[in-house]
Amino acid sequence: MILRLLLLAALAWIAWRLFQHFTRAQPLQRPPQQDQFEAMERCQKCGTHLPAKALSRDGRCGRCSE
Repeated sequence: MILRLLLLAALAWIAWRLFQHFTRAQPLQRPPQQDQFEAMERCQKCGTHLPAKALSRDGRCGRCSE
């Protein structure tokens, strides 16, 4: 009698754990956002690649525009 009760409790616990595992919400993976990346350009004088915002108006890096 007690063995049957323990077996029934163990099966109920296993069923509950399986139910929780399969009904858990899976996190959604988002694609990378476009604003995470900056356009890169090359310095006109030394050829170093820098973000386009870091170059001066004439296309030179801070070191070459001095």
